[in-house]
Amino acid sequence: MDKNTDFKTIYNTYGEMLYRIAFVYLGNPQDTEDVLQDVFFAFLNNSPKFKDDEHQKAWLIRTTQNKAVNLLKSASRKNVNIDDLQIHIKDTNNDLHIDILKKVLSLSPKYKSVIVLYYYNDYSVNEISQILKISKSAVKMRLKRSRELLKIELEDYENE
Repeated sequence: MDKNTDFKTIYNTYGEMLYRIAFVYLGNPQDTEDVLQDVFFAFLNNSPKFKDDEHQKAWLIRTTQNKAVNLLKSASRKNVNIDDLQIHIKDTNNDLHIDILKKVLSLSPKYKSVIVLYYYNDYSVNEISQILKISKSAVKMRLKRSRELLKIELEDYENE
């Protein structure tokens, strides 16, 4: 298989997942697409030799997160109005789903990353630990704290 075929396979396999991860960090499609372009450019030009597919996948996820966080930190980044986001939720009439997404988007990157990986991409605590290069107990603690933060923020829905 040639390099172009390999790239197409990698892009088709991981592109959508990486887009979702970057979008949750950034909140707008243009910045998300810029980050993905940077990630795949880095993949083609600067990626290390991978031990296996899981190592490659973890590298892509970590690179996506790092580039999204770097973009958020950059001085040229504009603030995004949450109401202007293109929110892709199955039931857009459900205020709870929209409010949960808004609250997840407002979490700090360390809490947002575990929520995105665990709930939106179905990774286990062990897998998240490997991807983020933190201990399993740190992943569990971040999940716990982010759930607590979200619970406080969403108290209005507790009686529904």
